[in-house]
Amino acid sequence: MEDPGGATKPSGGLDPPDNGRIIRFLKRHAALMELAGLNAFRVRAFDNAARMLEELEIDIAEMSDADTLTEIDGIGKGVAAFVAEYIDRGTTAAYEGLTEEVPETLLDLLRIPGLGQKKVKAVYETLGITTLEELEAACRDGRLGELPGFGERTRESTLRAIEGLDRFRGRYRYDQALADARGLLRALEAHPRTIRASLAGSLRRRREVVKDIDIVLSTEAPGEVGAFFAGRPGVVEVIARGERKVSVRLESGPQADLRLVDDARFPSLLHHFTGSRDHNVAMRSRALARGMHLNEYGLFHGREGGGAPVPCEDEADLFRALGLGYVPPELREGLGEVEAAAAGELPRLLTAGDVRGLLHVHTRASDGVDTLEEMVDAARLRGHEYIAICDHSKSAGYVYGMKEADVEEQHREIDALQAERPDIRILKGIESEVRKDGSLDYDDDFLERFDLVVAAVHHTMGMEGAELTRRFVEAVAHPATSVLAHPSGRILLERDGFPFDLEEVLAAGAAHGVALELNAHPARLDLDWRWLRRARDLGAPIAVNTDAHRIADLDHLDLGIGIARKGWLTAADVINTRSVDELLNWAGRGP
Repeated sequence: MEDPGGATKPSGGLDPPDNGRIIRFLKRHAALMELAGLNAFRVRAFDNAARMLEELEIDIAEMSDADTLTEIDGIGKGVAAFVAEYIDRGTTAAYEGLTEEVPETLLDLLRIPGLGQKKVKAVYETLGITTLEELEAACRDGRLGELPGFGERTRESTLRAIEGLDRFRGRYRYDQALADARGLLRALEAHPRTIRASLAGSLRRRREVVKDIDIVLSTEAPGEVGAFFAGRPGVVEVIARGERKVSVRLESGPQADLRLVDDARFPSLLHHFTGSRDHNVAMRSRALARGMHLNEYGLFHGREGGGAPVPCEDEADLFRALGLGYVPPELREGLGEVEAAAAGELPRLLTAGDVRGLLHVHTRASDGVDTLEEMVDAARLRGHEYIAICDHSKSAGYVYGMKEADVEEQHREIDALQAERPDIRILKGIESEVRKDGSLDYDDDFLERFDLVVAAVHHTMGMEGAELTRRFVEAVAHPATSVLAHPSGRILLERDGFPFDLEEVLAAGAAHGVALELNAHPARLDLDWRWLRRARDLGAPIAVNTDAHRIADLDHLDLGIGIARKGWLTAADVINTRSVDELLNWAGRGP
């Protein structure tokens, strides 16, 4: 599998602007437009454009000419001109005008679950609240409860959400930080004085949440490359600038640190700034035990580091010099990986090439964006052998859950499309809601019609831990259940997981042969990688699922594979590495 920040030689060419920044700016503008009370059709035009650009695999900057952008379905001349101006200037006159009418800080209030544009507009216009701090004060002194539609429950949930944001402040989701980091890395790789460059730190280890961005680069001109880095688009503050380290603050929030070194020291510096503290301690101890000294500047003969350096062209050489197999970056957490490498017991980790099909995919039949045909063709384009369509079941009315008649209609559509698409197997699945008592929300006879049943909990989550554990175990034990979706229920940087006994649920999965889902959506990445290793040890199978609600979500599979690797999973541990016949036999739906 590709290392998300592995060392590379410069590829040449100019630095492309970051798609993520352009899309975020469009969304911010749309939100400000709505808060300003502008025409709903104009607001929708910007929202739709952001979603469209998010789904398309294009370089937006290369299409920044307004006439070219209008060739994209759903992007009119006004939005195209707006995007072109932003790419050219880093802002737009329209956005600047809006911020004179509506405080930008109101966008922070929109991060509170349950506070949509209408409620944020109400607290701003009625109470003059513009910041999270002011909103918290209004919650505590009772002013918020005086507004129509803001009862005691809203006040309490808003306070909890603000406390959660405070707890998560200064932390960023992996996918969001990675988008910024890759933009910086591409620019640095293209610089003529760069020799090698790589992401490092927690991003390279594929931590689901990170605090900052680390980049290691070798060059003979550190001052020149450092100045180039400090002047990149999206840099809003230069925190520190020295000969060997430059630290900046990005427009999107995180700090980015660039460490510059001569090429001979690149492998050891990359290793040092990739591994966790515990991993580096284990590696230094390994070096000392073999009469050597390891630090960020290199590997040296002699325990005090005064001897000759051990030549290492790359990290693999460094591990080899210490009598170790190469430890993939994802595993460098100090959790026994050095000992496993010494014993030759590192697993062959899951790769993208191992995954043969997509499970848990939604369509427009419930709350998805794209049609059955569009999702199937997108899976075919990506080379998958099968796809399981798992729209929401009838109890999930809030997401257009499918009644029995709807399911029957979808199955007819699948049969017709299957006849036209013989090169991919379309499985009839369902994301079945788990009731409070642990039962599923279709009759057992009806559940037998599905090739795959993904059981999921979305409501009445405030149960006591023991009750919730029983609910999950009952769902896993149901004869129709194939997979338990997003088991912990966490939303990264927003909501902790459910308070239940996950160990007991994993054991139930192992006992009943039901897979626990590793949900690859970047806001979930659930099951947590620490529990994945425990699931493997217990013998509970894992399904790496995208839970895709639109075509672009199918590409989240790579995020899930990265987390699976971090959890020490191999192809044998993951059910969607099997052929479709093997999968159906495993699920009890074989011939």
